[in-house]
Amino acid sequence: MAYWLQKLFGLFSAADSSAGPQPTRHTSFYSEKHGNTSTSTLAALADLSPGQRAAFAVTSRLLSSIVTESLLPAVYVEVSSPRASGLCVILSRQETGADSQLDRPLRSEDVLAIVPLHDAPVLKDSSIGPAKRIWLVDPLDMLPSVYYPLGPGVTGAVEPDTFIDVIRGGLASPSWGFDSDLSYTQTLDPLHWWNKFAETVHLSEDLRANLAEELASSLLWQNVAYRKDLRAPTLFSSPIDWEQSIIEGHPTHPMHRARCTLPPLPSIDPETRDWYRTRIRFVRLRRQSLDTLGEFEEQVLELARIAAQKCGRPVPEVSAESTLMPVYDLQIANIREKFPDAEVLDEDLFVGALGQASIRTVVIPEIPQLAVKLAVGIKVSSALRTISHFTANLGPRFSSELLPKLSIDPTILHIEREVASAVYTRDPSGNTVDPDIAKHFTAVMRQQYVPGEDEAVIICAALMEWGHKGVASGVPLVVHLFDLNTEEKRKAFFDEYARLLIDAVLPPMLHNGLAFEAHPQNTLLRVSRSTGKLLGFVLRDLGGLRVHPPTLRSSTGVEFEFLPDHCVVTASLQEASKKLYHTLIHNHLHRLSRILDVHYDGTAWEYVRKHMTRNIPRESWLWDVWMSERAKSVSGKCLMRMKIQGLYRDSVYEPFPNLIQYRPQATPPLTTL
Repeated sequence: MAYWLQKLFGLFSAADSSAGPQPTRHTSFYSEKHGNTSTSTLAALADLSPGQRAAFAVTSRLLSSIVTESLLPAVYVEVSSPRASGLCVILSRQETGADSQLDRPLRSEDVLAIVPLHDAPVLKDSSIGPAKRIWLVDPLDMLPSVYYPLGPGVTGAVEPDTFIDVIRGGLASPSWGFDSDLSYTQTLDPLHWWNKFAETVHLSEDLRANLAEELASSLLWQNVAYRKDLRAPTLFSSPIDWEQSIIEGHPTHPMHRARCTLPPLPSIDPETRDWYRTRIRFVRLRRQSLDTLGEFEEQVLELARIAAQKCGRPVPEVSAESTLMPVYDLQIANIREKFPDAEVLDEDLFVGALGQASIRTVVIPEIPQLAVKLAVGIKVSSALRTISHFTANLGPRFSSELLPKLSIDPTILHIEREVASAVYTRDPSGNTVDPDIAKHFTAVMRQQYVPGEDEAVIICAALMEWGHKGVASGVPLVVHLFDLNTEEKRKAFFDEYARLLIDAVLPPMLHNGLAFEAHPQNTLLRVSRSTGKLLGFVLRDLGGLRVHPPTLRSSTGVEFEFLPDHCVVTASLQEASKKLYHTLIHNHLHRLSRILDVHYDGTAWEYVRKHMTRNIPRESWLWDVWMSERAKSVSGKCLMRMKIQGLYRDSVYEPFPNLIQYRPQATPPLTTL
């Protein structure tokens, strides 16, 4: 923890100014509420320093998770202000039941945080006092100021030109038991909010410290990313240029930029580590220690030839009993400690590689059609980025046996095949290695999509980024790239994008019982460079599938064998659909709808319902789960609850609002409580 705190020292002198930044209205995106113009999140952030933006990026995701995952209750208080539509008031007391009510006026000690919002969040039908409960609040609902009351009798500094008067006016009611002269202060420091939350819900000291370190890492690396001043790619940029243009990454995970190493790996300094330019090292080991699929050894030898040619050495020798494994350079310390029988070859024998957005998957300029996924013992956002034996076993077999038989329209969807893999499974005595050890010594080879001459291939996550050099402040890349400078253009783009994406990934779910992990990092958009027309998508990474085996078997005729206890296997179609909802709807189309400013008026969701209706028969099980009048909520994946419980492959779900059925909520008459 001390390492990250040392790196963060001084950051909050910029990120945590007591006087909130004054949002400037940018002409790109703004919302009309109650006859006033409120500044959007991106426009407000455009005038902040990198340190302030980084602090808000982590804090907004943390507070959003706390509310949306029902870790603490929150209410929406409308305010009369030209700068905000209302306040998200997060309460510091947990309730025992969905219908429980606070039996007294709320006091300052009942409030964890107060966040100004530029538009209304998704609300529940129930209330706490006269205020509606919040069901889903997104980081892009928020304005970059987070307040808390100092408590009775505590006097704060005079803070002109902030939301203090707005908060006092909104909470000046007997229902709130607040003194009219109550002092408030603000901070964007995510560690402040994490510690306050952890104390409120009584988390253990060890858990609090461990997750604080990950949040601090996320803050540090986000600040570094903002300061890089990346230039915006174009339709003529290469796929790897788009992969490396991502500034923020995951839109809702509080540890979205975390890069935490575990012993024996050393702590990584942003000044010395470039994740996008790494090295593939080589290890020689006994062939019988590995389980391999596909032409793994042949492809590794090709990599070794490239390395040998560059350093002027002969290709490393292998025998009938030995073979080579490629290893991510940072992973060498883990290999030496956990696999003492493996021979790490000289460090000057390496292949230079370019990291994709996921970091652990790299491409080699000399072999552009190949991507190599390598285990690396660092925590990135949700988990340690190793590779399980499940993933190594599934990908190549699934690619060869099942992909050709799935209900996929090849004109709009291409699945990148995983063609080979290897995992260390047996020690020199022939004993089976613990899977938690073996996952550190695994590799998967993926065949990359080769674009046509007039085709750009763009990782979808990059389209939803902003803050690049050469782009107007507060304008996302998708708006800049496709010149979506009017509301009509943005709506038309979303309509066509949603049509293609839904048509691409819904048929395998309906007909094969298979949910692809269609979030923006795994999904690539294919675009005509000459016309800008959207052509279709590419999906990659088979390790995150969810499959209902009986439906898969009956629809393809393939008796595919999954390893016992593999997390991709589900007991029902409904269980598999949770993965598709989370990745396709909540994480992908939801994010695009907000970036294009077509969420709040419901336009985006009208388009989504239109395209769902074309694909899903009314008598289908999926219609009941997503489209019926009863389907007002869905099982939402809770990333923060999973972190608190120490889970990665086993998901935790809470009822989330079904965004497919989102419609603008009627706004009650504006009052103060």
